[in-house]
Amino acid sequence: MAIKTINKISTTDEGTSSPVNCPECGKNVAMRLFSTEDKSSVAKICKDDKNIAIAVCPNCATVFSLNKNYLKEKNAGTFVTVTKEDLKLLVKSK
Repeated sequence: MAIKTINKISTTDEGTSSPVNCPECGKNVAMRLFSTEDKSSVAKICKDDKNIAIAVCPNCATVFSLNKNYLKEKNAGTFVTVTKEDLKLLVKSK
């Protein structure tokens, strides 16, 4: 069953990151990257920025928010690497 909400957030697969040691599991992995965009009229009126970049560890499934500049630079074709300082814990794996 679908639930209608006023939130119209779309998620885009942005590929993988450069290898980085996951802050949670300690493994050297290429994180899976996603970006979100809020297309609702409420976000336009309130100017509430819900557009975030997300990184997911493929080993432990921990979800991190990622520095927005990383995806901007990566999509522009610049060689960039992820560091632990770019990652902020959102959801810890179980």
